[in-house]
Amino acid sequence: MVLTVAFLMWRLSWPHVEAAGDPAFGINYSCNQAEYLLLEDPALGPAGYVSDDRAGRAEWCAATLGRLLDGTGAKYVRLSVEWSQVEPAEGVYDFRLVDALLAEAGRHGTSVLLTVGIKAQRHPEYYIPPWVLAKVQLHGVTTISDLPPLRDPALAMVRAVAAHVAASPAIDSWGADNEPFVPSARAEEWVIGRDFVDEEVRILHELDPLHRPVVVNHAQHFVFDRRWRDALADSDILGTSIYPYRNYDLPGLHLVVPIVEIGPFGPNYAAQARAAHKKGGQFWITEMQGEPWADHDIRLVTPDHPLPDVTPGHFRDDIDYARRTGADRVYLWGAEWWLFMREKYGDETWMALGRAALGGEIR
Repeated sequence: MVLTVAFLMWRLSWPHVEAAGDPAFGINYSCNQAEYLLLEDPALGPAGYVSDDRAGRAEWCAATLGRLLDGTGAKYVRLSVEWSQVEPAEGVYDFRLVDALLAEAGRHGTSVLLTVGIKAQRHPEYYIPPWVLAKVQLHGVTTISDLPPLRDPALAMVRAVAAHVAASPAIDSWGADNEPFVPSARAEEWVIGRDFVDEEVRILHELDPLHRPVVVNHAQHFVFDRRWRDALADSDILGTSIYPYRNYDLPGLHLVVPIVEIGPFGPNYAAQARAAHKKGGQFWITEMQGEPWADHDIRLVTPDHPLPDVTPGHFRDDIDYARRTGADRVYLWGAEWWLFMREKYGDETWMALGRAALGGEIR
């Protein structure tokens, strides 16, 4: 009887009952991640790393984005402005990188979701400049945006960035921080307060003469996390991150757990999409798993040493899951790794899958 009930709950969950939609697909891009994969080799010691302030970095980052856009045909890309990069000294702004990336996207006719705030894509997530860290004690703090020595300059940075790039025709939407309400395992479980995100949204609306929508995104593993409702209430577009396959190690056993297949205990993304549409907005998957969930150096995941959580079959499943959420737009996560696999190992598998997904060929 118990097994029968469990089977019915699984079989009647959203991945198995929702019709497949037809969202637009794009990619995420982080130059830091591209450098880590394509340029850096820790085995070489200090010589194996590249500096963020090296000459020509903005041009290299833009050219690498261009290679990805050419390779995938992406017409949508999500970029993050990293605070420590764009404001290396208090009140001194360096817009060369964001300008170069926006120009490259514009040359390809690719629309940009530009995320601005304290938190950005990829490790370390919180890109807080050293000059801010010198003024504030963050150890033991949970909601770091409550601290005026951090909050005030962060909002000033958001205002400066928005004012600088607002005229760019490449931008079609804004992101107010990245997963602000999710405690960061990379940074002492820090979170960003809802009041701070509200102020970011207000600034982006105020400074945008084209009135482009603002996304607030969230990420959840289980249905009990209801903070997506805050993201929905505070934004024009509700965003989410979905990583359907995770690796779990038990003594003597390795498991690949399909998170979206745990029935009523998993997040109901289709219900979230309906809630966003009922409000008059949209539902976007701002991160959809397209690379392995690696607990170690992802450069060690190679054609000869793959991880079992992302296979070509799982990749296709992820696209099907994305379609069944009712999402209006989906940004695939891992395009830098697809390029790494192609250029380092001559493995075209992942770039070809990404191109097929973006072209609507995987259904």
